[in-house]
Amino acid sequence: MTTNIHTTQCGTDDESISLLHGWGFNGTIWNETAKALAHHARVSCIDLPGHGKSPMPAGDYRLETLADQVAEALPEQGSVVGWSLGGMVAMQIALRHPHKIKKLILVGSSARFVRDDDWRYAISTEILQDFSTALSSDLHETLQRFIALQIMGSDESRIILRKLRELMNSNEAPHPAALQGGLKILQEADLRTQLSQLQQSTLMIVGQRDTLTRPQTAQQMLPLLPHARLEIIDSAGHAPFLSHPKQFVELIEQFIKNH
Repeated sequence: MTTNIHTTQCGTDDESISLLHGWGFNGTIWNETAKALAHHARVSCIDLPGHGKSPMPAGDYRLETLADQVAEALPEQGSVVGWSLGGMVAMQIALRHPHKIKKLILVGSSARFVRDDDWRYAISTEILQDFSTALSSDLHETLQRFIALQIMGSDESRIILRKLRELMNSNEAPHPAALQGGLKILQEADLRTQLSQLQQSTLMIVGQRDTLTRPQTAQQMLPLLPHARLEIIDSAGHAPFLSHPKQFVELIEQFIKNH
């Protein structure tokens, strides 16, 4: 399979770090993080299929398809940072293409995004269904509502809200089918039973006040991963790399260097 996944790179070091964004955004959301990490690594900001400058995939918009296409754009044996939906894609890559990922960093992400009887701290499926329904009537307003949901609880919510809106408004909107497909993945995908197969060293980073992927969900997920540790960033919401950039970068650099 030949893909046209769009990637921007900075830094020149032998260590490689690839950054995967979340639903509704593209690789530009990582610009500040990439510049900070580029002092010690070659950093790639990747647009998921149907986002930014990456085209829609042929066929159904499935998690496995996203993982296979993004995997082709990754260097061998690098570190991969996945935020939210991007974290789920990163986990699927680690399962399907383990040679591609040496170290896995999951940011505000989960093996299952919606709650069930034994996963009660996750969000309700009705929230994502509501966004899915609203997309068809007003795409822009739905994206703005989703941004507001992501910054709830953060100490610097107004600053983060402004940053997220500027990033979204300065780029071409994702393909509507990619948005619908991404919401379907968040509603339906469940990787919990497969986590024991992950052999990569894994760092989970979650904001203490994240309302989309709560710390309690991360704590439930932690024992399912064979080689993982969890870092909770105080006063952060769903986007700790924007609200606490220095602490976020330090956690990643320490993890890559020491583990």
